[in-house]
Amino acid sequence: MVRLKWEIKWDSAQLGKTNDFVMIDGIKYFNRDFLNMEYLKENDHHTEDDKGQINYYDIVVDGKVYENGAWYYTDYKSHARDFSNFVAFGEDVKLSV
Repeated sequence: MVRLKWEIKWDSAQLGKTNDFVMIDGIKYFNRDFLNMEYLKENDHHTEDDKGQINYYDIVVDGKVYENGAWYYTDYKSHARDFSNFVAFGEDVKLSV
């Protein structure tokens, strides 16, 4: 099985390109190791759901800011896999193969 690489873009920046992702509740979460983290700035916003605490990033490109444009679970584990290294993106971020 071939897994296509997803390109993740916002504004003029490529935030990442990877085929390493997981689906959680119908949302793609991408492995942070393949993201251009210089565009993601952790902020103080946190929420919580039945899987645990969710931390947020602002996406910052050329002075433009997409507040809370990306997020991750700090300690969610399921089926012996740790998902804390996986990041999801808001609807304004373009995902394409």
